[in-house]
Amino acid sequence: MKFLILIFCLFLTACKNAPTITPAEKVQLSSLINHSLFERLDIPTEQSIFELPQAEKQKFLTYANENLADTRADQVIFNYLESQLENFQYHGDTLTSKQALKLSQGNCISLAVLTQSYAQTLGLDTSFQEMTSEPVYAKESNIVYVANHFRTKIYAPKVKKEDNYIEFIRAGTLIDYFPTQGSTYSGSATYNDLLAKFYSNLAANALAEKQFNTAYSLILQANKFTPNDAELFNIAGILHRRVGDLLSAKNIYQTALSNNEISINLISNYQLLAKELGDKELVKELTSQLVNKEKDPYELLVIAKNNLQAGHVHQAKTHLEQAITKAPYIAELYLELAKVRYQQGNTKQTQALLEKAIELERDNQKLDVYQAKLLSLQTDK
Repeated sequence: MKFLILIFCLFLTACKNAPTITPAEKVQLSSLINHSLFERLDIPTEQSIFELPQAEKQKFLTYANENLADTRADQVIFNYLESQLENFQYHGDTLTSKQALKLSQGNCISLAVLTQSYAQTLGLDTSFQEMTSEPVYAKESNIVYVANHFRTKIYAPKVKKEDNYIEFIRAGTLIDYFPTQGSTYSGSATYNDLLAKFYSNLAANALAEKQFNTAYSLILQANKFTPNDAELFNIAGILHRRVGDLLSAKNIYQTALSNNEISINLISNYQLLAKELGDKELVKELTSQLVNKEKDPYELLVIAKNNLQAGHVHQAKTHLEQAITKAPYIAELYLELAKVRYQQGNTKQTQALLEKAIELERDNQKLDVYQAKLLSLQTDK
């Protein structure tokens, strides 16, 4: 596989006179979880995530020692990754360094973890950038996944500078493991963010597989590294809702909003919970919060379905077309738009949309439904 490499050698300096700001204390997620519902299980330790097999560590050190004389240490790591991981395959699983090397596969978090292992071996500092790339959205077991990925900046060895000055931009190598034209920068990240993302990814997978004790244990571990992460509040709310503790779920969501830990996913899931609780005022309040926020395609899909149920066919069509613009790879959007066009009497477009849904659908059960609808449409001619 090919990596995208960017070398940074720009230095800026400024005096160390910035004031220290102490943030207001916030209610912590761990205090909101109903611990009596779950059992704490063993999960990967921080050390085990980054641990390299002894043979691999020795192999890397030998390579580094042979090349450090004429190549900067951060670039040595890039060169090693590129030469050793040429056949590495993208796979959605989040893996430790040992697992990724053994299987020669993993997602970008797995590769960021592996890169961190090599950086630690050479004593180099790192930072991370969070990117968003297509396909951005996916849905499984009613959980919406947003496809953010990490890229790593490995800093060059420190160069001694004059006292009272700091470097704003340090020399280093930026590695993007899966560069695509659709990738956009969405924010900086730290080592703690990487660990939290590792554990929260595993928690989301456990939740989808109804392994609630595992999800609970992983959420708590992720929370140690990013205690104010809106998405952790969100997944903890989903966990409590899945096990039937709706009041704790509501408390988690409401506290997140009070803490100003807000995301579209969190508000959307809180809105679903409010509907389940029959709290119409809360539903109205949360709906108003979503009005001016950019919606993901699944939210637009829900709005469109509600439009159809209310008989607002034109509005449903508008929302579905907006969703398809955002995520043209989601089969269900074409199915729902086919329903709209069928109601509008446009049989030809209905058939074309069903064919597109069949082309994109990966779930065999849904595929059977789509094909049955298409066959029914062809039979009615």
